[in-house]
Amino acid sequence: MRHTDSLIQYRDLLKQRYEDIGVLGDDRGTAEDFQLRELEIRTAKAYMSDGMAVLDIGSGTGYALRSYAADFAIRGVGLDYAESLVKTAIARSAAPEYRQLKGATEYRHGSVTDMPFEANTFDVVTDSRCLMALLDWGLQKQAIAQVNRVLKPGGVFVMMEGTFQGLQRLNDMRQRFGLTPIDATGMNRLITLKFDEPALMEYGKSILEHVATHRFGMYYFISRVVHPLLVAPEPPRYDARINEIARMIAEQIPDYEGLGHESAFVWRKR
Repeated sequence: MRHTDSLIQYRDLLKQRYEDIGVLGDDRGTAEDFQLRELEIRTAKAYMSDGMAVLDIGSGTGYALRSYAADFAIRGVGLDYAESLVKTAIARSAAPEYRQLKGATEYRHGSVTDMPFEANTFDVVTDSRCLMALLDWGLQKQAIAQVNRVLKPGGVFVMMEGTFQGLQRLNDMRQRFGLTPIDATGMNRLITLKFDEPALMEYGKSILEHVATHRFGMYYFISRVVHPLLVAPEPPRYDARINEIARMIAEQIPDYEGLGHESAFVWRKR
């Protein structure tokens, strides 16, 4: 766990970066690749229906939860450890354009390793790159155990997190075409500890039932390989038209060679 140990010192720095994003109030601040975020949201919605209680951990400005509540008459709860993000989410949800949502939303400040909810509360828990911010495998396992606790029996956890293996497959593909590898830590912005996929599967299956793994390989291939090759030597941009096209294609053909650090691991409480 030497890699884990080397990241722990950055925990306070990372939290401050999230607090700063909350102050700025930018819905894209926690997800610069907003096309990928739309694929995440689409994936999570496949496990929702009217009347469900839904918890979004690491809810940020509330963008994903508002999207869930726009389509379903859910009782939605967002949880985040950055107070400024929670305040922004509450303010956004009070805006006129969000008063006609099908579902209701609320936001709480708290930790995913000690969630302020009763056991057996939620039908669905969603997670978009939240647990990587814990920067410690022990804490990540603790958070997964907390998700298991607050889920109702038969409830579903849609866990969208990055793995070292997915990133390595992407970097191998990039290097075949002369592109530099993508750093695993995200040290320049939102620092992360990605998951070792075999360890995640072993631990996850010890407490939950594994339902499915959804990968976003096609989106990653187009946005992280084709796109930079097209615009070189200029850097690729998240708001480029090709990323929108990549998302459209990925909605029909989701995976390609298992590329990309992020996948959706879907679990069910026994």
